[in-house]
Amino acid sequence: MSESNNERASPDEGMANMGKWLAVSSELPCAVIALLLVGQIVGGSIAGASGATLGAILGALFGFVFGVYSVFVTIKYFDKLDVVTKRRTGYMPPMEEILEDVTFDLESTSSDDRTKE
Repeated sequence: MSESNNERASPDEGMANMGKWLAVSSELPCAVIALLLVGQIVGGSIAGASGATLGAILGALFGFVFGVYSVFVTIKYFDKLDVVTKRRTGYMPPMEEILEDVTFDLESTSSDDRTKE
């Protein structure tokens, strides 16, 4: 029975965290295109037209690897921030203060106010 409880998705899992994945992974094509252009320019300046083609292919591959790595590093950072913010708790008074028997003496405060007037 405990296995079925572990298989259920908690509210923090599923499609709830897809927004940050989509936002960060949209930078992957930018990295590929940027390094493709850099590889094409560098390859073309070194070896002409054939170098531009080879440089573009190598730049695109390097851009893909760099983009995937940066996406996972960023998501790992965001997940660590989520854990830290969920771990924070508010003020918790000591147990003595919680168990203290509190009595309110409303008559004494009202009689004190009358004597001051």
